[in-house]
Amino acid sequence: MQRSLSTSSVPVPSLGSWRQAASVCGFTIDPVLRELGIGQHDPHAQLRVSPLNLFKAFTLCVERARGHHFPFALGENFMFEHYAEFDAFVSSSSSIRELLELAGWARELLAPWMSLRLDEFGAEAHLRVVMDVPDIDPRELCHVREVVLAAVNQLIKRATRGSHWLLSVRMAMPAPAHQQRFAEHFGVPVFFNESADALVMDRRWLDMPLNEPVPEALSQARARIERRLSQEGGERRIVDEVRWALERRPELLREGLEATASALGLHPRTLQRRLQNEGVKYVDIQSEAKCNRAQVMLRRRAISMESISDELGFSDRRAFTFAFKRWTGLSPSAYRSQLGAVKA
Repeated sequence: MQRSLSTSSVPVPSLGSWRQAASVCGFTIDPVLRELGIGQHDPHAQLRVSPLNLFKAFTLCVERARGHHFPFALGENFMFEHYAEFDAFVSSSSSIRELLELAGWARELLAPWMSLRLDEFGAEAHLRVVMDVPDIDPRELCHVREVVLAAVNQLIKRATRGSHWLLSVRMAMPAPAHQQRFAEHFGVPVFFNESADALVMDRRWLDMPLNEPVPEALSQARARIERRLSQEGGERRIVDEVRWALERRPELLREGLEATASALGLHPRTLQRRLQNEGVKYVDIQSEAKCNRAQVMLRRRAISMESISDELGFSDRRAFTFAFKRWTGLSPSAYRSQLGAVKA
């Protein structure tokens, strides 16, 4: 049974980063923690709090900041304080697409209520932040999403050695009074009242080489992360790994279980057995991923039904329409019309 927000416990990602960000913004973090009843007895242990208190801490920090926007300062200073394995993986990744595998692990260890989705539209790629927090108005999490966008931007800037990889930023929230800070921080146009919070890049950046490939170093970093997950995260669900693989690599939506097993470094029979042990079928996970991907693409009116059908691996538009209607109860055209005016 899922624990409530008040009783569950999550780590405070990189408390040292919080201290640095607070210093940049002209206040100290300790009074904020005390106000929320958050204490840390072991300076070497990672501080854990309830998600509710973590979100309240973000809000208090924004209110106390002077001269700087706290979420941007935190994202700019973010470091994997207790997770040297993550830094090793970043420095060993040969492309942004490979680097994004980190998001799935970060979700398991740091923020189970947050995920980073990769959506590819023609010449563009969108890194979309999704928050899934029960009983919380998504608008109350806007500062948390700002931190994630700023941290991902900083991480990729570091990996690309300061290259101008970012094209624009999209924010779901209304334009704030200090909206000029957004453009100043990201250095690109920032659009508000969008359907999602996302960093937008030229799709070609996903597979441009970052580092000279060193498979041994990458394998070692991945193995260390896997060990950490086993120690701290308990037994990992294969269904979540499959979902992330299908999100990160949309071409797998056109393939079968064998291709996904290969992407996960598993034998197809092993993947099938582990899915059976969790009571799910691969075809159901893939259908769910296709439905999610179709809905994302349908929000972009410039993408034709034929292009969507082809990307999802359907033989033609009629087959896609039949499947989408089975998933949602609506035809793709009706779903798109229901969305109303959507920015392309």
